[in-house]
Amino acid sequence: MTTLLKVEQLISEESKNIISRNLSRILDLRILDIDVINKTISLVYNNPFVLDKAKKELGRVGYSLETQLPL
Repeated sequence: MTTLLKVEQLISEESKNIISRNLSRILDLRILDIDVINKTISLVYNNPFVLDKAKKELGRVGYSLETQLPL
């Protein structure tokens, strides 16, 4: 499954690096793109539990989700 997450606090390359580093640790999750200009993260995952892990990890490092859009 593929999803697009809108993260309002995604404002810099530093934010992008923090998100990339933390989400890349989650097994069965692949980051397609982190777009600072549009403030979006594109992800591919096989299991809904993996997406929940990603959301929790984003919250843990201080990034709240504005919306989630399936692709």
